[in-house]
Amino acid sequence: MSELRVGVVGMGIGQSHLLSWQEIEGASATVFAELDDTKRSKGEADWGIPGVASFDELLDVAHDPASVHHVDVIDLCMPPSMHEEQIVRCLDAGFHVICEKPLVDSVAACDRIASAVERAATTSGARFMPIFQYRFGEGAAQARALIDAGITGRLFTASSSTWWRRGRAYYAEAPWRGTWSGERGGCVLSHSIHNHDLLTWMAGPLVELRAMTATRVNDVETEDCAVAVGRTADGALVTMNVTLGAASESSRLVWHFDNVTITSSTEAYDPAAGPWNFEFRRSAFAEEAEQAWADLQPSGTQYTGQFQGFVDALADAGGGEFPVTLADAQASLELVTAWYHSARTGSVETLPLAADHPTRTSWVPEASP
Repeated sequence: MSELRVGVVGMGIGQSHLLSWQEIEGASATVFAELDDTKRSKGEADWGIPGVASFDELLDVAHDPASVHHVDVIDLCMPPSMHEEQIVRCLDAGFHVICEKPLVDSVAACDRIASAVERAATTSGARFMPIFQYRFGEGAAQARALIDAGITGRLFTASSSTWWRRGRAYYAEAPWRGTWSGERGGCVLSHSIHNHDLLTWMAGPLVELRAMTATRVNDVETEDCAVAVGRTADGALVTMNVTLGAASESSRLVWHFDNVTITSSTEAYDPAAGPWNFEFRRSAFAEEAEQAWADLQPSGTQYTGQFQGFVDALADAGGGEFPVTLADAQASLELVTAWYHSARTGSVETLPLAADHPTRTSWVPEASP
């Protein structure tokens, strides 16, 4: 397969995407789209690739092999309120798609994207991958290897702490932030979603959740503090604590298994990075772990690791599986939906959500657009 050409849409978090695409074998970013003239000019100077003024403009010319804007993959980094429409349009136009979190603004929207993915599979062969880059790092890879090898034993409890800081400048920089219409949620949706995905990727999916939210740090529509407790299918208890008012920023995840306690790094935006702490109950388990880790292949971290997995899967003639799937994104949004509904009603929520759940079509408050 020839090298994939990638178009990145949005120069917010999209700049981190562009940096990672520079490290990928088999693909490169060749164009970006940005509405703001100043950001677009700076992006062209910084990255040495052309910029276009909008997503629509990129989509119009991206199929032309004679154009410098021709791409195979569109990497979406726009506000979440725009995601669903852009994903579907790209897939229907025959482009492979990558999309930042939060993927969409309802579980029902995931169903609609699934339909677009199915259509593309039978027509153009275009494929889709959502972003969960916190899964990629040395510590997370080591922990996952122990779980997959059956070395950890049963999980007893696990916890996730997302203790970040957001002030007035953060919301002033992008007025859609902190609003239900633009951001579609607060710290549960936009900030801690990666840590909660990492937590349940190791612990297993939750089957029960009870939660609370509050707005205490900033004068915004959405929540900036939240707590929840959950239960996995095999009975393990999980707690999640989120605030945007921490004095110093950190992320911390802990899993207490029968044979080992695993603690992540405390890097606020890269808790998957090593070294993680593995405290084994007996030396025999530590020896088994060393054997499991000996087989681990080096891989990129964060976006680099996920993008490389995406490119490698496309290059697989048998149709390799992407490292993150639409099902993963849907599970994360079912957790978000349950969290908001539990916080508003005091209910104990069951996961996965029932097809007739009252907020499956939207967790956004009824008074909001």
